[in-house]
Amino acid sequence: MMSKFTRAALYAAASTLVLGSAAQAQVFEQVGGGERRTIDVITVTAQQREESAQDVPLSIGAYDTDALQNAGVADIKDLISIAPGLMVTSTQSETITTARIRGIGTVGDNFGLESSVGVYIDGVFRSRNGVGFGDLGEIERIEVLRGPQGTLFGKNTSAGVLNVVTAAPEFEHGGALEATLGDYGYSRFSGSLTGPLIEDVLAFRLFAAKGERDGFQQLIYDDGNGPAEVRDSETQDYYTFRAQALWTPSEAVEGRIIYDYSNRDELCCSAVQWDYAAAPAAFVGAVGGQVMQPADPGARVSYANREYQQDVEDQGLSAEFDIEMPIGTLTSVTAWRQWENSRTQDIDYSTADIAYRADGNFTDLERFSQEVRLTGIWGDLDWLVGGFVSHEELELGDAIRFGDDWEAYLGRLLTAGSVPPLGTPAGVSATLQAMQGLAPVAALIGVPGAQGFLPIPAPGSAIPEGTGVAQDLYEQTAESWAIFTHNTYRLTDNLSLTAGLRYTHETKNVFATFNTNSPAACGALETAFGPDPVAGVIAAATAAGLPAATISGLGTAAGNICLPYARTALDANGYDRERTDEQVSGTIRLTYDFSDDFMGYVGYSRGFKAGGFNLDRAFGGPLDPVTGYTDVDSGFAPEIIDAYEVGFKSQLFGNVLQLNANAFYQEVEDFQLNTFTGISFVVNSIESVTSYGLEVDFAYATPIDGLDISGGYAYVNAEYGDETSIAANLRGKQISLSPENFLTAQVIYERPLWGNVWGLASLDARYVSDYNTGSDLDPEKQQDAFTLLNARVGLNHADGAWSIEAWGRNLTDEAYAQVAFDQFAQSGGFGAFMGAPRTWGVTLRTEW
Repeated sequence: MMSKFTRAALYAAASTLVLGSAAQAQVFEQVGGGERRTIDVITVTAQQREESAQDVPLSIGAYDTDALQNAGVADIKDLISIAPGLMVTSTQSETITTARIRGIGTVGDNFGLESSVGVYIDGVFRSRNGVGFGDLGEIERIEVLRGPQGTLFGKNTSAGVLNVVTAAPEFEHGGALEATLGDYGYSRFSGSLTGPLIEDVLAFRLFAAKGERDGFQQLIYDDGNGPAEVRDSETQDYYTFRAQALWTPSEAVEGRIIYDYSNRDELCCSAVQWDYAAAPAAFVGAVGGQVMQPADPGARVSYANREYQQDVEDQGLSAEFDIEMPIGTLTSVTAWRQWENSRTQDIDYSTADIAYRADGNFTDLERFSQEVRLTGIWGDLDWLVGGFVSHEELELGDAIRFGDDWEAYLGRLLTAGSVPPLGTPAGVSATLQAMQGLAPVAALIGVPGAQGFLPIPAPGSAIPEGTGVAQDLYEQTAESWAIFTHNTYRLTDNLSLTAGLRYTHETKNVFATFNTNSPAACGALETAFGPDPVAGVIAAATAAGLPAATISGLGTAAGNICLPYARTALDANGYDRERTDEQVSGTIRLTYDFSDDFMGYVGYSRGFKAGGFNLDRAFGGPLDPVTGYTDVDSGFAPEIIDAYEVGFKSQLFGNVLQLNANAFYQEVEDFQLNTFTGISFVVNSIESVTSYGLEVDFAYATPIDGLDISGGYAYVNAEYGDETSIAANLRGKQISLSPENFLTAQVIYERPLWGNVWGLASLDARYVSDYNTGSDLDPEKQQDAFTLLNARVGLNHADGAWSIEAWGRNLTDEAYAQVAFDQFAQSGGFGAFMGAPRTWGVTLRTEW
């Protein structure tokens, strides 16, 4: 049933015609005999041609420099404050940042998954959203293309595109300096220079920024070597640099060459207690050095026994050339990018030292791509043909190990209910003792130290600190190529047909090696019951005629003693796998110009994202008859979206009001769902997901000089199908991280005060209805509806010589979860990665 808020929002949207493209009102023209401000339409490249956003038959949000600057948008996550229907979240580190459009996106804690929402920066695809996260510098505009963009942005853009365009070099000398200081020790200093090197032939642009911030989360750190320390978490410490050259050797050739480099060295990201049941709190408290406090996410307190650190280095070189030819314009985009990340962290987020990521966790991603497009006009036909090829090399290292408290913690869990009530710290050895009679005698011949039928390690040595994954390595290569065409034919003066087609072919190969420092307890089970000790224990207990409840309990105990990080079944052989996916995607749209100011369109498009491999330890498949080891197919199918859309775009009352709206319906086949089970990440292909709704944007140049209002509304109903292949707890339910209602608004008021001094006041607001943040839709991971308010006030000189602005973000200090999750091995314990609290600061800027 539609909620009261939904009905009210839809009624308000219809009655006030709150529809349109977010833009800044700047231009004046004669209307009705007097001066009247109008909307300045933004030029976009959504169809790889420069054209007005109002002429593109797509649902698109276009945001120019002024709108972005007044909203404080510095990275793709900040964009959610003014872009309705967009969700961007971060989890274990800010490198694991993912976007969703119309409810569809990828949970990013697994680099085997590529992004459903493509991020392009200056025409270059970033293969994971987190790779595109960072200080974007001088932004000319950002385009949010909603829905599949399978023709022109065909590399993994099944859900949409964030197209970022930075400021280009100019043939006039200019520059800017900016300094920002804020609370939590925040500082950011940036500067840019542009101008000609050879007049009308070669121009340059340089940009650099340095940012730091103390953490806005309190981390209570206790490594057991002294009193607990209070540290800052979620810190920032980065610098970034971008150098550009604009080369125009002739009237027929123009090239833009860009090199950029960024470095981040930060303590991020710890998690607070979101909800914590009494049982896991008691078990953790029994073995940890400090008592877990009741869950209070708003207090922003987190715990760790191990060091947190993330180091990121990102760089790239690209060259885009446009060459005018007799038949049209030839465009070439060549790009090389390299992204490296290493991190350590406490992964249980509790006061007990249960498990951690040690040195040896890293991701190296290198990518080369080449795109060629040829565009032209032949009578009533605007045509485009092109090709794309890319080569990506991904190397990922993982080293998850057990902490000093894991054996005592697990022992208490395994023997809970005994005396004392929380169980015994020696419970791991005691549990193995209980399994002795099940172990086959033949498996133990010649085993040193065997006690009866099963080697029993002494208490305290069953799962020593530091055992677990010594080093897992995944090396994946991805070869992709595509040919495409995108054309618009004007059937009549008012009716146009747009049709595009793309063929994509992608091959991935992954070679994985595994190296386990197996703890004695798991080694004993593997020795006695084979490479799959869980199945072995269950089979032995079944053969012994034990009750079903006992069999289940023994299987669970074996699974906890031999977590994936303790098992050696993959060590001997690892695996080498390859998969190839190919797909024809495309679009067809009809556009009708009812007048110069009102256009309607209807269309269909197909999006495609290739399949891949789950780059995490996986067990549970059939035993290989030759090696005797578990053989698990860790691959998952490609994700395909079919989308239908009908909408209109308009410029009303002499372009005083821009009003745009559309309705959409999308069907997703084999939705790639990444879920953290509390132990490891598992990727499942969900047979079907549907997404439908309404998107509304508006921009209004009010009669009050200098007062502009823009905003939007999105109603999104994204649900899992009801097939029996889908887990019962998911069937027919709204998918995670997908609120039904988004409402955004931005108000900017700027006018002269005295002389050449102008005043500025801006306010932007974002409301989202409640939604579940967990892939498994556990009710404990529900986030209530909330509203974020950001504001900015300032003074500036009319010619840009100086400006001073005071700003605040999340003014009401909303405490909300980006993602809530099951804490490692703590059934009933939930952590959360929180959104930023209230922050404020002052920005000084000069331009010349």
